[in-house]
Amino acid sequence: MLRKVADLTVCASVDGQLTSLDAEVGQNKNKGERIGRIDVLTGFKIRVEIDEHYISRIYNDLEAIYKRDDLSYSLVIKKVYTQVSSGRFAVDMVFKDQVPEGIRQGQSLSIRIALGEETEALIIPRGSFYQKTGGNWIFKLTKDGGSAYKTNLRIGRQNPDYYEVLEGLQSRDKVIVNSYDNYGEAQELKIKQ
Repeated sequence: MLRKVADLTVCASVDGQLTSLDAEVGQNKNKGERIGRIDVLTGFKIRVEIDEHYISRIYNDLEAIYKRDDLSYSLVIKKVYTQVSSGRFAVDMVFKDQVPEGIRQGQSLSIRIALGEETEALIIPRGSFYQKTGGNWIFKLTKDGGSAYKTNLRIGRQNPDYYEVLEGLQSRDKVIVNSYDNYGEAQELKIKQ
């Protein structure tokens, strides 16, 4: 009788959290058959999908940052998968020092990868104006803020938050970045305050 009870005891090969159990009362399981899943809660590996446009600029040991609750956590790329699928390729990253608490398997994280050195640049926030103008022009406000007029623009690099302005604006210029769909073919806008 004791041997039968001992045969019912299952030991995992690693410490972790049981996140799925594929067993029911009365079900037979053969030796070596999978009965559940254990997530190891140390040594997280993060799988990141990146647009294929950047594949030539991504390499092992490239650093990235994950920000949460006003804290920054450093990551480093450990493996690059160069196979492109649906316009994207994958990399594996690990946290360098401290791992944020509360991260779970399957959770999505927003990670920033620095693809170049920091440089000084004039930037404007991303906005819906780009859909109408293609980034070729923007409405720039006059100094008194009473009107805005069409100004040619040349945009360089971009990220999820900003466009780099190469030509057309100066520091402290104010622009309209929301949708231009209701402006028709107007060359100048009168601003009511």
